[in-house]
Amino acid sequence: MALWHVSARNASGLRLWRTGAYAFRVVEAGEPGDLLTNSDYVLIHRKYEGALRSTGAQLQLTPVVIADQVRQRQWHQYLEATIRDEASAAEIWQSKEPRPLIRSSGPENDVFVSEALKNLLQLVDGQKLWFSYGLSWFA
Repeated sequence: MALWHVSARNASGLRLWRTGAYAFRVVEAGEPGDLLTNSDYVLIHRKYEGALRSTGAQLQLTPVVIADQVRQRQWHQYLEATIRDEASAAEIWQSKEPRPLIRSSGPENDVFVSEALKNLLQLVDGQKLWFSYGLSWFA
């Protein structure tokens, strides 16, 4: 059983700039998806908090604010996920972890989850996140 790569189902092109420890500013317009990743952040919609907390000490969740100064909007429904461990290619393909597990990988903080965590996330909202098996999306 491999880990699953998870991303927002509808990529919007939204890019953010960190302006403080818990604050981001929109630098490239777009609507936020349920999962936003870049080289220095992993942000996930707050509705997934319960599922993510099932991973225990594997990640830290911190509330953040995203400000769009052009459109005069703010989003408060995101958590920054600081994922403690990075996955190797071998772990992505060969993981047999039966419990909820989350890992990051690569320069863009790609997020990988176990089958158990994938199922929990889909119970929250099965339409907003997209899952691909192992590294198949990168081939």
